[in-house]
Amino acid sequence: MAERPRLLFAWELGDNFGHAGKIVCVARALADRYDVFIAAKNPGAIRQMAPDLDARLLPAPVVKTRNMQPDEAPGASFPGMLLQDGWDDPATLAPFVEAWWNLFDLVEPDVLIAQAAPTALLAARGLEMRRVILGSGYDNPPCATPMPLLFPEQAGAADTAARQEAMALATANATLEAAGQPAMAHFCDLLKVDLSLLVTWPELDHYEDRDALQPDLPPFIGPLAVREAGTEVGWVGRDGPRIFAYLRPGSPQSVAAFGALLAMAPRADIVIASPGIIDKEADLLRGAGAQVIDGPVRLAPLLERCDLGISHAGNGTATALLLAGVPQLFLPTQMEQTLFARTLGRRGFGLGIGGRYGKAEVAQAIDRVLGSREMQRRIDSALEGIRAHEETPAEVLAARAVMALCPPAA
Repeated sequence: MAERPRLLFAWELGDNFGHAGKIVCVARALADRYDVFIAAKNPGAIRQMAPDLDARLLPAPVVKTRNMQPDEAPGASFPGMLLQDGWDDPATLAPFVEAWWNLFDLVEPDVLIAQAAPTALLAARGLEMRRVILGSGYDNPPCATPMPLLFPEQAGAADTAARQEAMALATANATLEAAGQPAMAHFCDLLKVDLSLLVTWPELDHYEDRDALQPDLPPFIGPLAVREAGTEVGWVGRDGPRIFAYLRPGSPQSVAAFGALLAMAPRADIVIASPGIIDKEADLLRGAGAQVIDGPVRLAPLLERCDLGISHAGNGTATALLLAGVPQLFLPTQMEQTLFARTLGRRGFGLGIGGRYGKAEVAQAIDRVLGSREMQRRIDSALEGIRAHEETPAEVLAARAVMALCPPAA
């Protein structure tokens, strides 16, 4: 029997289960024809989403995100965002590129499938393996020079982005040249791969002008969202609104949301998925009547009758809620979430809150979303167009594309 080709999924950036979910969806569709390896930032998230997936788990080499300096400008484009993840200093980046090389030597993959894994993509340059980007928009941005701005309306954004892109490129090239690899002429060379899987729809893309920035852009194949994994939970049947919240504990945003939901719990039907929530906080919410799960929950049984979804605007959760027709409240905690909340908010699919706020502001926002007939109308109208795209599931299309790039053994 011919040896099966090896696929290595790589995940470096981001903490949400949405990253794990994208990998799980595609890996599950390929595992019967390939040997699947997953180098994950959080291996536990992979197993929580897919305990029976036939794949070998490895820890990914991950640079610890550093805090911004007081005089440092936030990332103005995708390369600028990477400066906090080791791409500002060759001495920081080089050991992690080396770690990826060693991992490649161990696995000997035929194909690298990068899901939010730019350092793995850098390490793979010049090697024989084929390279694939699996992303929902943010992590496979338009391939352009200069790279597109995240917030073009901000004063000085273009100058800031130019400086940051030059720094990220110089760091990457110093790392490559020290190892005897050719330098990149432009940062976007990192994104010139054998296959880019754009797992979203145009209506959900972080970059609304992608087609103008990249005329040869890859096709949109639709979002990947795991709806059948996690703890099974149902509505208890209260007369009040049915609210599902996916919130990461420990942030000011989740503290404010927990406070608002605590006040609503006696008169509403509330399910909260909060991986890592402390017992004291969970017990307080449960005592008021909310159901609290320390981990992901099975979304499918909840979404058909859900009146409101609250999240940090992580791509997986927010997309699943939208595709179920659920109005949303977004409480983003980082840039990718902020961009996705902006995308959905501009189209009237939800309401986002930024800046500093507390439980009173969250409660007011909840009332606005629950009372908005216009938001529901916009969601229903958009879903008519989105569902017209969905002839074949995205995981099937992604698997077919990978198989065409690297055919399985006969």
